[in-house]
Amino acid sequence: MYPLKFLPALLLTAVGFSSSLQADDEEPYELKPDMVVTPSRVAESLSETLASVSVITRENIEISVAEDLFELLRLQPGVDVVRSGGPGAQTSVFLRGSNSNHVLVLIDGIRVSSSNTGAYTWEQLPLNQIERVEIVRGPRGSTYGSDSIGGVIQVFTRSSPDPYVRVTGGSYSTAEFEGGLGYEGENTRLSVNAGYRNVDGFSAQNPDGFSYDPDNDGFEGLSLGIKGSTRVEYGRWQYSLLALDNETEFDQGVSDARQLITSVGFGGNFSPNWDYQLIGGYIFDELFSDFGYFTSDFESKRFDFSWQNQLTLGQDGSLGFGLDYYRENGKSVYSWDESRNNVGLFAVFDRYFDVLHLQLSGRLDDNSRFGSKFTGQIALGYDIGDAWQLMGSYGSAFRGPNLSEQFSPGFGGSFAGNPDLDPESSTSGELGLRWMHETVGSFSAALYRTDVDDLISFSGEKFQAINIAEALLKGLELDYRFAQAGWQLNANATFQSTENRATGESLLRRPDEKGSITVDRKFENGSWLGLEWFVSGKRQDVGGITLDSYSLVNLRAGWVFASSWRLELRAENLLDEDYEPAFGFNSPGRSAYISLAWLP
Repeated sequence: MYPLKFLPALLLTAVGFSSSLQADDEEPYELKPDMVVTPSRVAESLSETLASVSVITRENIEISVAEDLFELLRLQPGVDVVRSGGPGAQTSVFLRGSNSNHVLVLIDGIRVSSSNTGAYTWEQLPLNQIERVEIVRGPRGSTYGSDSIGGVIQVFTRSSPDPYVRVTGGSYSTAEFEGGLGYEGENTRLSVNAGYRNVDGFSAQNPDGFSYDPDNDGFEGLSLGIKGSTRVEYGRWQYSLLALDNETEFDQGVSDARQLITSVGFGGNFSPNWDYQLIGGYIFDELFSDFGYFTSDFESKRFDFSWQNQLTLGQDGSLGFGLDYYRENGKSVYSWDESRNNVGLFAVFDRYFDVLHLQLSGRLDDNSRFGSKFTGQIALGYDIGDAWQLMGSYGSAFRGPNLSEQFSPGFGGSFAGNPDLDPESSTSGELGLRWMHETVGSFSAALYRTDVDDLISFSGEKFQAINIAEALLKGLELDYRFAQAGWQLNANATFQSTENRATGESLLRRPDEKGSITVDRKFENGSWLGLEWFVSGKRQDVGGITLDSYSLVNLRAGWVFASSWRLELRAENLLDEDYEPAFGFNSPGRSAYISLAWLP
């Protein structure tokens, strides 16, 4: 396992921030559960946003007692998650049936997907470093630029200065330690969190796998997170660092992965009606894999800068505008090393007209490798009485080809990249309905259609990458939430249709239907007891294989037995369901984990 050798120098310049614009007297790290910042890049309530959004809070994470983020993501409407094996194995996240690299992933406002693959390595991100997750379903190209055809997932790293320690043990020889501490003064706030996880695991593949080996495939991970803010006379500095170092075993090999995400931001105002924020960030990731008979070594770097402004236009309107710039470099250590830069100009106009809410947004991106691309979106909300809201939107998005698709020499000349590739593009329409009641709960429904063109496919001469494929994505999402008198109930269902327009076949590993129900009972002393039920329909996989549907039942509980101590339990797959997340790959059987936590 690689040491975190890069930390000492970087700790002196550790950086990060929330991507929202806030008033000077507000703490940007502590958004309320009913607030979001990702849809329009400013803080707004869930009832005000015109996007389909789900939020996973720190409380949700702690109540779940989950071992991995994917356990929480797959419970969300419109989100499909596939992990090819046990902890640390490759994890793909699909939003509304789009490809895994059609999801823009932000961590504290910084774009973190690999420049080489265009996708984020979800398996690297530990839950102990996460404060909250915002999931925006539907295109956000007019706000963020490339990669958001399916939507945006933004992760906010942990920020509480309160000390804590937590140790966990359980199935597959799991051993974990995590802890944190911090400082909070009149003008300064700082938190530091660290974690270690070791799992012996199980065989990633079964006999149907292409490289089956019956030994256990384990995982070992280290993490360090630093986050803070300092108020000065004219505004606020915000900074953070997230460093991850993981080793994952897989059948016939092992991978070492390192990732560093740093950023710094300063926010203030030019006038009472004009707020601004300057943001700079840097991400580095490296993946080294030893397959026994050959090795691969990929590196990706990106410098990110943003200048964001928010003008208040009277009591009922606002105008956001700004500039994003990033320069990225990707390389395969043995074959290619390429760079490119991107400049984006964006504007978001928001206005209320009595019962009507209008939002217009547009963005122009210019990339040094694939040229310019304009995206736009219009969204309308109409209040029907005090409880109902009707919404509609239409917008465009795109995904620029990743550096590997452009410049990889392939294998012996086959499956090579193509520097002349155009961006993949999409148009999406959505109709939504919301109902909110103080005592009965809230309900939402969203009906959508997305057409994707110029998809990149390795279908050219000698299987070179070309723009040829098309896809059609349609779906319906239903979501109900209730919280009253110590009870919490979340239920959702997703019905979707994904089609490769060239073949008429469904896209791989995305079920036509899925759903989940979680029920939790919280007691006065802070203890809780909960149950999860998740069901997934049949999925298509490579080679014309159809994977069977499956369902999972999980138990979660916490017992506060002293003022600063609690015992936590999570039991997964209680019915011992035997299923394949992908053809030839295994999934965990019945398992249990117990944790002891000290939270003074």
